[in-house]
Amino acid sequence: NNTLTDNMHGIDIHGGIDAVARNNTIIGRQNAHMIERGNGFYVWNSPGAVIENNAVRYGRDGIFSNASKKDTYRNNLFRDLRFAVHYMYTSDSEVSGNISIGNHLGLAIMFSDRVVVKDNLSLYDRSHGLMLNFANKSDISGNLVRGAEKCTFIYNANRNLIVGNRFEGCDIGIHFTAGSEKNALTENAFVGNREQVKYVGTRDIEWSLEGRGNYWSDHPAFDLNGDGLADSPFRPNDLMDSILWSQPSARLLLGSPAVQ
Repeated sequence: NNTLTDNMHGIDIHGGIDAVARNNTIIGRQNAHMIERGNGFYVWNSPGAVIENNAVRYGRDGIFSNASKKDTYRNNLFRDLRFAVHYMYTSDSEVSGNISIGNHLGLAIMFSDRVVVKDNLSLYDRSHGLMLNFANKSDISGNLVRGAEKCTFIYNANRNLIVGNRFEGCDIGIHFTAGSEKNALTENAFVGNREQVKYVGTRDIEWSLEGRGNYWSDHPAFDLNGDGLADSPFRPNDLMDSILWSQPSARLLLGSPAVQ
């Protein structure tokens, strides 16, 4: 129940065990350079920490969590920051029910394993709503990302379950790259993104689990048996995509009758 304004860092949980930070309002600095500001919460090597029902605005990162484990960050509001939640080497933990509005990046899960990321909202964060970077064996479920440059970015992240999320109104729905393997993507909705999928790789991959795929708002498929499932898989790249990758100058012909 504290209000902290114009500090470099708001609350520093540094080596504590089972610490609780609840119902605080933190308004950070508004220096010209965001990188020079401090974090709303800085958590270092503090197993069992619970950060819930707080509001953080301005400063650098809402929660910067480093070298910790078994922490819970839930039901917090983050606005006008660099990252809403920034994970580094924080495993066996949970990020749930948080709201990120208008930050540079919503949830950045980096170099962490077995993280539960569920029921969060990322609304009009600038670059990424959700980023998995060297994050492994995590469960990503029930999140809504809307209006970012990239709804989600998956970079060298492996063995994750990504289920029941909604990625909507972004320039790119999902950017998937750098050898990410054995991830299960199922029952997610990709709705009205300018480019649904950007995949950088050389092997064929299938995003489904036990035959259940995802919803794609621009999938021009039939459903002849009326079971609510498309009769053919969604393929984000067609022949023209292949030509444009190899011959970028062919973009000049996009409006021609032959291409259409």
